[in-house]
Amino acid sequence: MNKVRRYVQTKHKNIWLVLSFCLAAIAIYGITQVFLHGQEASYGVSREVPWGLLIISYSFFVGITLGTAVVGALAHVFKIEDFNIMSKKVALVSLASLVAAFFVIFWDLASPFKFQVLRLVVYFTEFKVTSPIWWLVVLYALELPLLAFEVYFLLSKEKNSALFASLIGSSVGLIAYGVMALVFDSNGSRPLWHTSSFALFFIISAIAGGFSVVLVMIFLNGNTSKYKKPIEALSKTLFFLLTFMFIIDFWNIVINSYSPDTELGSTMRLFQWNGVLGKNFYIYEVFLGIVIPLLLIAFGKFKNPLLSSFAGILSIIGIFFARFDAVIGGQLMSRPSRELDFVQHSYIASNTEISLLIGSFGVAAIVYFLGAKFFNLEEERVDEQA
Repeated sequence: MNKVRRYVQTKHKNIWLVLSFCLAAIAIYGITQVFLHGQEASYGVSREVPWGLLIISYSFFVGITLGTAVVGALAHVFKIEDFNIMSKKVALVSLASLVAAFFVIFWDLASPFKFQVLRLVVYFTEFKVTSPIWWLVVLYALELPLLAFEVYFLLSKEKNSALFASLIGSSVGLIAYGVMALVFDSNGSRPLWHTSSFALFFIISAIAGGFSVVLVMIFLNGNTSKYKKPIEALSKTLFFLLTFMFIIDFWNIVINSYSPDTELGSTMRLFQWNGVLGKNFYIYEVFLGIVIPLLLIAFGKFKNPLLSSFAGILSIIGIFFARFDAVIGGQLMSRPSRELDFVQHSYIASNTEISLLIGSFGVAAIVYFLGAKFFNLEEERVDEQA
């Protein structure tokens, strides 16, 4: 395994960049469909289910941005040395994920070919402070340059400036992601979103995603023998976060099973094994994304880089399905009026949406590998801690 890794790193440094461009090129199909047919005909959304795969992808990518930024903040701000590894790469991943989030949300905007810079200026100047979406736009517009500054300061070895940028950037990211959860959570007509645990699960799972990404990065970076303490610290933290996610899921199921006739209980029927989201929830979100990673980390005694990185990959997949279940599940049941029963709707992601999602992963990879290549981060090792 080490020989293969070294061969790829030394002989084929450009292969990942080429693959990234190929992945991003898949989005051309979706872009073409939007150009030719428009959004309404190209996406699988409807009046009843207006938020689909692109919103899910956006929340997933900004969640990875938050999670990796938290890892960086724990290292820079709180001086937790076990997290102070590959700091430049971790900051670059945060930046790349946010760029991918902007890419995918661009295609979800109404009339995406309008002059979006002017739209952003309008958002800033109108000061709609009572609107969560206004805050969401403003905060993420602020976070992007903050992450760029953090990467710059880390490369310039300006530790104090990097610490300041990391502190402000991670704080803005945390608030922004909380506001994103608020966009869903404040919607009283969607009982699945309007719960006390929804925002908490959103934020905890995003941080878990960041720790998972860093564990995978450590394994791919090679020389895992030098990362024993960081791997153990990251694995233990991820184990705790996944356990917390499992508890939230478990009690949501238990509590709502005692109130099947309520609005929330009616929505929770979607997550029964024979429900439309049942297999998604139990197989991908809970079993594959939480239970298996917990067992792998525990079996490796928090010290096995291979098992921990594999657990990280599975948890990332599970977190994506958790976003899908939460966003779509909140929209599939609606009640036209109090006098009428709930109506169940349907949503199937279109090929256009899927191609844009795949392409967004390519965009993130392009930003990362171009940055790593330009700044020569391929050789970064644990002894380069910032």
